[in-house]
Amino acid sequence: MFPTSSSFSSLKPPTLLTPNRFVPPLHSFPIHRHPRTLATMSTSEPPLSLPKMPSLIYGTAWKKDRTADLVYEAIKAGFRGIDTAAMKRHYDEALVGEGIRRAISEGIVSRNDLWIQTKYTPSPSTHYTSTNPLTTSLTTSIASSLSNLSTPDHQPPYLDALILHSPFETLPENITAWTHLTSYLPNQIRHLGYSNVPSDFLDVFDEFLDLNPSLPRVSLIQNRFTAGMYNWDIETRRWCKGNGAVYQGFWVLTGNVDVWRHAKVVREVKKGLGLGSLEEAWLAVVMVGMGVRVLDGTTKGEHMRGDLGVGERVREWRGEKEENERKWERWVGEVRGLVGG
Repeated sequence: MFPTSSSFSSLKPPTLLTPNRFVPPLHSFPIHRHPRTLATMSTSEPPLSLPKMPSLIYGTAWKKDRTADLVYEAIKAGFRGIDTAAMKRHYDEALVGEGIRRAISEGIVSRNDLWIQTKYTPSPSTHYTSTNPLTTSLTTSIASSLSNLSTPDHQPPYLDALILHSPFETLPENITAWTHLTSYLPNQIRHLGYSNVPSDFLDVFDEFLDLNPSLPRVSLIQNRFTAGMYNWDIETRRWCKGNGAVYQGFWVLTGNVDVWRHAKVVREVKKGLGLGSLEEAWLAVVMVGMGVRVLDGTTKGEHMRGDLGVGERVREWRGEKEENERKWERWVGEVRGLVGG
């Protein structure tokens, strides 16, 4: 069972409590200090922008035996970001690699044109033992991911980002994992991030990183961008903005159907920009207007092409006349008021 926000709500240095165990002060953990390898490893340096990461990333969860074909079609349609995970229950990382290699072999793209990210899914604490330590599990999983996602035009293989699919259950496990992952930077893995993560955990983990400036900061966060119990992930998005991390949202479309179907501002955006659907209008304001990097898992070619065209259409329309820019700012402001931030 992965930790929820409440699991970390009581984590206050110097004495930290995690589920069922006592954690001593952060500074008491021995940290192996790796050489500085990324410009973002110092808190005094500017925030990370990750310019290669596209605004729209193709999500490959639940594609099953169609995964390779859909990844190939997505790249052919224009997607340049691919998200997967070493989690066979919901993803097929090997088939993702097959689809990527097919597109490369046909000359559609090269490896350097793509942003490829995968995820390691933590197990419950009881899974890790002296004979099966966490670091061994990470090493095995990363080796498999690098192999699955390798391409013939770039050897040795690399990942643009490795994302921990959720925080580990305890702070020491997160520290061990993060320290171990640093050894892969910057050649085999370019950036590190977290998914399904509450902002209060990030606050605590950031204090640990402050005490260990040779370790990399969190480059990106991938969370649910939905209303209801997730409250649009306002606090985590605020954390990303304040800490120079990129925010990726999933369930942006499927998790918010009632919102984009009924919000007047979304209808206005669709009509004003001449977009093909309310979904595209919602993408326009969230992705272009608010800067959320969106995971898009559509399986239909026409939707792939429509979604990919949203950014360019917004840029063209805003440049047509000054009045359009004023309308755009008003629409984005209304959506920010709706979702916070």
